[in-house]
Amino acid sequence: MERQLTAQRKVKRTLEARNAVHEAEVRDLKTGYEAIEERARYELGLVKEGEIFVQTPQKKP
Repeated sequence: MERQLTAQRKVKRTLEARNAVHEAEVRDLKTGYEAIEERARYELGLVKEGEIFVQTPQKKP
C-alpha cells in the first residue's frame, strides 16, 4: 500500500509540473502577441514582411 501511495504521489508531481507549464503557456497566449508570434514562426514557418527566410538542410545521421 505504501509503495502505491509513493507511486501516486510521483505521478501527481509530474502532472502538476506539466499543468504549470500549460497554464503559463495559456497565460502567455492570452496576454501578449509574443507567444502567438513565436508559435506562428516555429510551427507554421511564418515570417514578417521584409524578412528573408533561409532554411538549411539537416544532415542525416
